[in-house]
Amino acid sequence: MSTYFRNAGHQVITCSTQNALELLAGLRDAPDIIFLAIDFEKKAYKVTQYAKEHGKYAHTCFIAMVLQEEKKDIQLALSGSNVRYLVKPFHIQDALALVSAPLPGAAASSGTRIVERDGT
Repeated sequence: MSTYFRNAGHQVITCSTQNALELLAGLRDAPDIIFLAIDFEKKAYKVTQYAKEHGKYAHTCFIAMVLQEEKKDIQLALSGSNVRYLVKPFHIQDALALVSAPLPGAAASSGTRIVERDGT
């Protein structure tokens, strides 16, 4: 997925949850979109919690990649966050549609930065 978005002209950073937290702490500008792979350990929730605690991420859109049977629970856990959902398995066109949709509070641009959690 990261290769697809890089080839489309987006800046993509792929990292683990821990590295994402360190990266977000050091960024000058908030990313437009963050993809989260929600696994059974739910570590990715730490990223959304961090964003809620830091105002500069108020307009960052989160795209949670989830299993259908977990979607309802994850929606409850992430309520109040700017989250969109991709139900696994999904087609790359589904991800592209979410990235191409207007972002709340900001216009999407061809330079959109995407942080994709790698599942570790």
